[in-house]
Amino acid sequence: MSPGRQDAPADAVRREAAEELGVALGPLTPVLDACMSPGSVTERLHFYAAPYTPADRTSAGGGVAAEGEDIEVLEVPFTEALAMVRDGRIADGKTVLLLHWAALEGPFARPWRG
Repeated sequence: MSPGRQDAPADAVRREAAEELGVALGPLTPVLDACMSPGSVTERLHFYAAPYTPADRTSAGGGVAAEGEDIEVLEVPFTEALAMVRDGRIADGKTVLLLHWAALEGPFARPWRG
């Protein structure tokens, strides 16, 4: 988020998805609010999930060039994303957290067998 900008978290999610991913998101599902490193910073992160389809694509994404953003948009099947977590290709904690949520409680959750 730009310095001084105080968007509501859900508004920021929609804006960033449009700028960085090139998609208009469907309904937002709040997942978690968390401090990622409470001993060293006070930043609070708001995690959301939302569906989108190819019809929701609004641009190629990649960020705002004027802000120095050059983001590679990479879409992979969910099972491959989980494999990428297991083998270390995805190591970003925020991404790992959301993928695990999606697998355990979110849209890719399977009923528990007991």
